Amino acid sequence: MRGEVQTFDEATGFGLILGDDGERYSFTKEDVQPPSVLERSQRVDFIAETDGRAQQIIAMRPPRVTVSATGGGGGSGVFDLGRVVQRTFGAIQQNAAVLFGSAALLVGAPSILSAYGQSAMLSEEFGPGVLMMMAGAVLNFVGLYLLQGIVVKAAVNGFNGKTTAFRDAFNVGVQNFLPLLGLAIVASIGMMLGFLLLIVPGIILSVMWSVGAPSVVVEKRGVFASLQRSRELTKGYRWQVFGLLVIYVILSWIIGAAIGGLSLATGGTLTGGTPNLAVNLITEPIVNILSGVVASAGVAALYYELRSAKEGVGSEELASIFD
Repeated sequence: MRGEVQTFDEATGFGLILGDDGERYSFTKEDVQPPSVLERSQRVDFIAETDGRAQQIIAMRPPRVTVSATGGGGGSGVFDLGRVVQRTFGAIQQNAAVLFGSAALLVGAPSILSAYGQSAMLSEEFGPGVLMMMAGAVLNFVGLYLLQGIVVKAAVNGFNGKTTAFRDAFNVGVQNFLPLLGLAIVASIGMMLGFLLLIVPGIILSVMWSVGAPSVVVEKRGVFASLQRSRELTKGYRWQVFGLLVIYVILSWIIGAAIGGLSLATGGTLTGGTPNLAVNLITEPIVNILSGVVASAGVAALYYELRSAKEGVGSEELASIFD
């Protein structure tokens, strides 16, 4: 969220910010990143806590920093993994109905079809089972990229304290579907080839191209221009981005293991029993819905953090794209 400094006492280190939502938030000098003296009426970007405190405050007129610190942009040069994670789950909480409703439709339904096909393959209906699994996989692939457009719209508005109607978010996803799909195909081929070359090149490309989808949605760029834009934004911060991707991959594994354990406990194939269709129809969609929402919101938060750190662009500028 953004706001304006009302008071700041350098001696005590305490101050007040009037948020753009009309609420007042208290803060201490330890909450300002990088450490600096804030002036009255100065515009700032911050994370608003439910207890009325402002944290992770970035001055919109930051102190002069070197080109090497910012990667060549005009932003604060500060990239904070914790802030990205906090914004990710803050956006999910604020837009839970839109995000999980969209994910249930676009990712959950195809996952049900795939789970049913998997069960059919292990019975006497191998042919129809294969067809259902293939149809579910295609629909899931399409749905994931529609979901990315929806989540970027809702998340960017959420960073600025705005709520998003389901219809508005869905329209953004539909409008950007073809370029997002093209981006997915090109990036997937590139990363697949990279992983075949001793894995490391694939990881590098995954990091470099990690914010290609928000570049399509927010900046209206084409497929290759968005990949290049992502490469530019991540330059200078790729170890931090890699660390963030590792966090999300581990979180996805934890979600999958926790929910998948229910399937095994009720007679999954790893135990030698017959798969419990009813349980699989519940657990597989839940895993895919949760993973899809967290990953998409995480990419949106990462894009915002990179643009803020390198260019000083905040949520108001990003949100205005959709107005």
